[in-house]
Amino acid sequence: MSYIQLPEEIWIHVFGFLSVRDKLSVRVSCTYFKGLVDHWALWKDSVLLIQKPGVYDTHFWKTLSRRKVKSVVVEKAKAKVLQQIVLYLPWVTSVNLLECSDDTALVTLAALKHLDRLVICQCSCRSLISSLLSLRNLTHLCLCGVQRASIVEIRNVLSQLTNLTSLHYHDDKNPINKTALHSLLTRLNNLKHLSLKMGPKYGILPVDYFCPAGACGHSGEESVLNSLELLNYEDSCLSPDAFSALSSLTKLSVHYTKCIFCPLACPLIKWLEELCVLSELNISYGYSLEMYAGSIPRIVRRLSLMGVKADLASVRILAKRLPELLHLHLDLCCHDISHIIAEMPQMFPKLQILKVRHYNVPASVFLQLKHLPRLRQLVILDAPQGPSPAIQDLTQKLQTQTNNRVHVLHSHLKDQTTCSCGFY
Repeated sequence: MSYIQLPEEIWIHVFGFLSVRDKLSVRVSCTYFKGLVDHWALWKDSVLLIQKPGVYDTHFWKTLSRRKVKSVVVEKAKAKVLQQIVLYLPWVTSVNLLECSDDTALVTLAALKHLDRLVICQCSCRSLISSLLSLRNLTHLCLCGVQRASIVEIRNVLSQLTNLTSLHYHDDKNPINKTALHSLLTRLNNLKHLSLKMGPKYGILPVDYFCPAGACGHSGEESVLNSLELLNYEDSCLSPDAFSALSSLTKLSVHYTKCIFCPLACPLIKWLEELCVLSELNISYGYSLEMYAGSIPRIVRRLSLMGVKADLASVRILAKRLPELLHLHLDLCCHDISHIIAEMPQMFPKLQILKVRHYNVPASVFLQLKHLPRLRQLVILDAPQGPSPAIQDLTQKLQTQTNNRVHVLHSHLKDQTTCSCGFY
């Protein structure tokens, strides 16, 4: 047929615009397209999710091999599945193991020579510590709900993974104390991002918790971290001065356990005053926006507020503080968001990406977002899985009135390669 005479590169370029479902539909249409759709260039950012180990045959693995899949998520991992990954996908760079209890499976990871990203969730393997020691090339490691390993053992093995640039330690039942954290911050010279899941067992932490001995009070010797994430955070855990050694932070994420109604004190204000180069801020629950809106560093360009109590007045304060804001995730605890939506073009004229709910917002008000001149992506957070006719009509009108400048998404997909502790 004549259309087959087009160069393969043209077809591959066209197929690159299709969703995964559409790619698979094209794949079964003919043998020629089957080969083209399996080209590695169309799957370079894909993630393989293995939920039922043992039901995948050789043909399945050979297909994935042709696609050169580099990221794998395995539920209830067994050694046999990891061995197949090593055999057919030796170039894998990212592995996420969920509910792993097979010691041999962890040992198998050492055969993946290109592995630099590892997420282990709900692990009860005795071989965890020894297995991690064989993975010296890791740059990203997430330990979430680790059992059968003490904090001393974990500290000792982590301090030897000197290539780590990102560490997620999400185990509130086995907290990382000041001594252990200082040891890690001192030895992991390449570490840039730290994520901790806090909780009652952390108690009240000392003011120098994030400040290794010899660094506090000495300019030029402060932490090299540029990103910090605190999950499951309870307000009394850290003092207002806890961030005095973290002035290098460009990104801060704090997920409070609940909303806090305390008009007399807000440590977050002091934290923000210390962060003079902060460009991204993510807050969930915690204090009402009016308490710290005026303290957010003016250079912040990305902001996420989830479950935060706010009203139009506090958002106006925020807008005056951040007129250059580019990315905004606004999921407020607010009686009526309509007035905020209506004023969005005036308050944040440079927004490029906006994530917001539409519930109880009149269509005529929601369509005012078309007046955001630089908006290129809008995510409707509360749109149902199969968008309703009303949502589809709203989307079509917005795209038409912006001459298709704005790409409207009806959901906010979570990264499959992360643990479930993240909140944005």
